[in-house]
Amino acid sequence: MDQIDYSQVRFSFIGTRKHLFKDKQYHVYVFDDSLLMGIKPNTQNPKYYIKFGINIKFRWTLKKTKEGWIIESFYFPYKKSAKPLFGSNYDLQRLKEFTNLKVTFENMNELYQQFQLIGQGSSGKVFSAIHTIEQKIYAIKSIKKKQLKSQLDYNQGAFKMQVSILKLLAKYPDNFITLKEIYEGEDMQCLVTTFLEGPTLIEEFERLKTTNQKRFSSLEVKIILKKLLINLATLHQNRIIHRDLKPENLMFKIKGDRTTLILVDFGLATYESFEMLFYPKCGTPGYVAPEIFNLKSTSKYSTKVDIFSCGCIFYKLLTGNNIFYGETFDEVLRQNKKCQIDFNLPIDQDYITEYSINLLQKMLLKNPINRINAFDALNHPYFRDINTNIYPSLRSLQFNEEIYEDEEINNEKREEDNNYIQLPKTSRKCQLIWNLSFFQQNSQKTVFDTNQFIEYDHLSGLRFVKVNQSPFVSQVLE
Repeated sequence: MDQIDYSQVRFSFIGTRKHLFKDKQYHVYVFDDSLLMGIKPNTQNPKYYIKFGINIKFRWTLKKTKEGWIIESFYFPYKKSAKPLFGSNYDLQRLKEFTNLKVTFENMNELYQQFQLIGQGSSGKVFSAIHTIEQKIYAIKSIKKKQLKSQLDYNQGAFKMQVSILKLLAKYPDNFITLKEIYEGEDMQCLVTTFLEGPTLIEEFERLKTTNQKRFSSLEVKIILKKLLINLATLHQNRIIHRDLKPENLMFKIKGDRTTLILVDFGLATYESFEMLFYPKCGTPGYVAPEIFNLKSTSKYSTKVDIFSCGCIFYKLLTGNNIFYGETFDEVLRQNKKCQIDFNLPIDQDYITEYSINLLQKMLLKNPINRINAFDALNHPYFRDINTNIYPSLRSLQFNEEIYEDEEINNEKREEDNNYIQLPKTSRKCQLIWNLSFFQQNSQKTVFDTNQFIEYDHLSGLRFVKVNQSPFVSQVLE
């Protein structure tokens, strides 16, 4: 071990290791990337040294007091075993918060009480749960380990990619779902995120139908699109592609506030700079960019695929209709592949104007080289009449300026920050993850072979049984 520079310590505290005959006190020092413990203060020969990483697992033990639940101790890995360290609730809470996205936690059932199933995305199920200590509601995305280990490690690599991306995006809570903690159990991998009060965009579309409305107001359309482009500009500045933009994956943090739109479900997201993409042909029919359909083994695509998907959403916002229409999944898929778009929409000078048509056309260009990017789209004349005094959150892109100066620095930073990823080797065989809710709601014919099975959920101490459909086959675009 190199010389330990104690001037870099973020915080320290005294912890206790309990033994049969005599307890021992340890000086605990927490650095940005590691934790060490020694009998003597500022020792150069600590007894325990833990380098933080996603493969390091901490387990927290709780104790109930008159004031409520507190953290009594935590277990840390040491020589293929787990050692407990006791400390004050204040110190251990601080340690837990500091290591939230630096290590993986265990024993989720003690820390969260499962509430209800709230969604099912392209790569897992989402539950609401109450935090035992905080008594706050969070969302938990759970993925079965056996699912992650399938398909030549595609899913395992995609999961680690998702974690890496969500960690990077955690500093943008106004733009994206915020990852709080990572948990692992015997059968499940779980991501704890913020719980969003508002509905999804697709739910809002459905609500409008019940009120005999087909569309949002033209002002709401502009606000929703601008906030979506702000989110995409932030995402693309970090060289990340979402790859599954659709109304189901857009949510409002606050019900009724259109300026709080954020992106969720990063199960198919990837770094633009990666040479080998997981599930290179992916997305949801009706929103897939033409370059994904036409992808060759030696070609790549860019963040512009998200702009095309955004254009499909913009079309639905303007007209109330899907841009690629079909009664069945196959029809939607065929229309999306053909990508024949009729821009001859009647000008009404409210929704359909010269400016809105122009921006729509630029977002939906078949050639991604000529397609507009998020930054330029935000400066389009279509947005000029939005009153930023009424909507101050839309005045600027509100970027975190701590961005990478060039691609080389960007890749270097990611490699340093995410050296735990160790992405598995993959072939270029094109495979696809779909959102099951799409088929359940919109198709008469699916591409899945399914069978019914009984599944037990173990996020909480309570068990309940439900019948689901299990997908086996997922090749579509080839």
